[in-house]
Amino acid sequence: MKKYPFLKVMVLVFIVEFICLVFNPNLWVNLVLFAAINVFVYYVYYTLQNLQALTDDQRIRKSAQIAIDNSKFLSSVSPSIIFIYQPKTFRLDWMNHRALDLNEQVGQDLLWDKTLKPLLVGSKDEGTLRVSDKSFEYIIDRQKNIVFLLDKTTEVAAQNYQANQQTAIGIISVDNYDDVVDKMDAKETSYLNSFVTTFISDWSDEYGIYLKRLNAERFYFVAHASDIKKMAQEQFSLLDKIRTAAEEQSIPLTISMGISYGDQTGEKIGEVSQTCLDIALVRGGDQVVVKEANDEAKPKFYGGKTASVTKRTRVRSRAMGTALNKILAAAEDIYIMGHRYPDMDAIGSAYGVATLADFQGKTSYVVINENELIPDVERCLQEIHKDEELEGHLISVKQALGQIKQNSLLVMVDYHKPSLSISQELYEKFDKVVIIDHHRRGEEFPTQPLLTYIESSASSASELVGELIQYQSSTKKQMDKMTATLLLAGIFVDTKNFSVRTSSRTFDIASYLKSKEANGELVQYILSSDLTSFLEISELVSKSEFIDQDIVVACASEDKIYDSVTTAKTADTLLSMNDVQASFVITKRQDGLVGISARSNGKINVQSIMEDLGGGGHFTNAATQIKEKSLNEVKTMLYNEIQHSLKQE
Repeated sequence: MKKYPFLKVMVLVFIVEFICLVFNPNLWVNLVLFAAINVFVYYVYYTLQNLQALTDDQRIRKSAQIAIDNSKFLSSVSPSIIFIYQPKTFRLDWMNHRALDLNEQVGQDLLWDKTLKPLLVGSKDEGTLRVSDKSFEYIIDRQKNIVFLLDKTTEVAAQNYQANQQTAIGIISVDNYDDVVDKMDAKETSYLNSFVTTFISDWSDEYGIYLKRLNAERFYFVAHASDIKKMAQEQFSLLDKIRTAAEEQSIPLTISMGISYGDQTGEKIGEVSQTCLDIALVRGGDQVVVKEANDEAKPKFYGGKTASVTKRTRVRSRAMGTALNKILAAAEDIYIMGHRYPDMDAIGSAYGVATLADFQGKTSYVVINENELIPDVERCLQEIHKDEELEGHLISVKQALGQIKQNSLLVMVDYHKPSLSISQELYEKFDKVVIIDHHRRGEEFPTQPLLTYIESSASSASELVGELIQYQSSTKKQMDKMTATLLLAGIFVDTKNFSVRTSSRTFDIASYLKSKEANGELVQYILSSDLTSFLEISELVSKSEFIDQDIVVACASEDKIYDSVTTAKTADTLLSMNDVQASFVITKRQDGLVGISARSNGKINVQSIMEDLGGGGHFTNAATQIKEKSLNEVKTMLYNEIQHSLKQE
C-alpha cells in the first residue's frame, strides 16, 4: 500500500477525533475511543500491507513460472528451430533444443558458419535453404537478433514426388526412314524395322515406360517426369546407341524425339511434345527436345552430334512455293527483312523474295539500315544503286514504319529470331509473318507465323529462295540477271565457295542461277577482301591459341572493333589450318556487343556451344553476341562451355 493514501486516512481519523473532543467533554472516554480507533486503523493498514506484499510475491512467482514455461516451450516444444545471435559479430549466443539437435547432426561449422551466418550478411529476411538432406524455410528477425527455421522437408518431398509423377508424353521419329528404305528390298526393310524396334523397345523397358509403335517410322511413349529426368542425366543414350549400331551396319539412320511433361491436360502435353519433335526435325534431327507444358518454360536440347542431312524433297519445295504464293497474293504489300548487319545471303534471298512478289504482281520492299552494313554489302548496294528497278525495292526502317498497312506482310529471310531483326520496332508492327531460313531452329521464335520454311540441311536461304523461283518461273515470269547474281553471291558466302554444307541441290540451284546469267565476276568483286581486312584477319590469327589439341580460340584486343565479316573470315582461316577441328574468334562489335564466330569441320557441334551462350547457327557454322561483358569474361565463358561440351562427348 502506498504512503500517500495512508496519510489521507490518518488525516480523516484526526478530524473524527477532533470532532469527538469538541462534542464530548469527557477526556477519559475520548482517550479510550481515540486509542481504539487508532489501533483499528493500524491493524487494517498492516493487514493490507501484508496482503499486498503477498500478492506481489505471487505475481513475481507466477511471472517466473510463465517465463520458465515459455523457455521450456521454446527449448523443446516449439516447432521452430531458434537461434539467437549477437548483432554485430553474428556470434551464436543461444539455441533451443531443436536447433541443438540439428547442430549435432550436421555440425556447427556447416549449420551456422557456412549456412546461416552468410544469410545475416545478406539482405533477404525470408527464404528457403537446404541443410544436409533436410529442407527449411528461414525467417530472420533483425531487431531481436533471432533466426527461425521451419522444417519443410516433408512438404518439399511431397512436392517433389508430385512433380516427378507428372505425366510425360514423348514422340520418337526415325529421321530419314523413307530415304533409307527406298533403296532396300522387302527383306532388308523388315530387318531394318526389327533393328529399330528392338533398340527402342529395350530402351523403354530400361525405364519402365509404356511404348507404342504408330507406324514404320513413328513411336510414342507415356512416362513420368522422373523418367525423363533420368533419361536427361544419361543424355538420352538411345541416340548414340542407334547411331553407332546403324553405322556399323552401314545404315545412315538416326532418330529424334520430342518430349513434354507437366500438370496440364494430356491433350496439351501431347501438342507440346509434337511441337518439340517438329523443332528437333527442323534443327536437323539426331536430337531430343524436351519442354515442360507451360508457356514460360524453355526447351532443352540434347544430342545433335551429327550434321543435318538433306531431307527436303522437290515435292515439299513445290508445296511451300504454292503456299507462299497464296500468302503473297493475299497481302496488300510485302516487306522483306533480313537480320542485323545482313550478309550477302540475307540480301540475295531478300531480293529473291521480291522477285516472287513481282511474279504475283505485288509491291515489295527490301528493308535496309544503311548504318549497319558490312563491306561486302556496301559494295553490293553500290551495284544495286546502278539498277533503277532494284533500287526501287530498297526502303529504310523509318520509311517502312511510316507506310505499313493493316494487311501488310513481313517476310523474314536468313533468320527466325525476332531479336535479330534489323528493327525490332518494325517487326512488332506486323501481324502476318513468313519465315524462310536455313539455320537450325532455336528457342526464340515468332508467334504463329503464317508460313515457316526452315530447312537446316540447305546451304543458305538463297538456295531455298532460288529453288522456289525455279519452280515458279515461266516464259512470262523471269528473274533478272542482278537478282540471280545476288542469290549466287549468297550461296557463295554461306558455302565458302562451295567447300562446306553443299548438296546436289546446292549445285543444281547454282547451275540454274548461272543459266539466268548470274555474273560470277561481280560475285567475286562483291565478296573480295581489301588489304585492310586482310591485315585485320592476320592480326586476329596471330592472337590465336590452342585450348585443346584440336580447338583454337582467337581473342581480339579490348580497344579494337571488328565487323562480323572479318570475324567470320578469321574463323574460316583458322579452321583451314592443319589439325584444327574447331575455331572460335572473339571480337568487340560496332554495336558494343561481344561477338563470337565459331567454325567446325563437322566433328564438333559448334551450334550447341553457341546456343548455350545465347546464339545459334549450324552444326559447323554458328555465332553469338553477348551483352555487357568484357572480352576476357566472354573468353572464360566460352572456355567453360567448350569443356562442358567435350565432357559430354
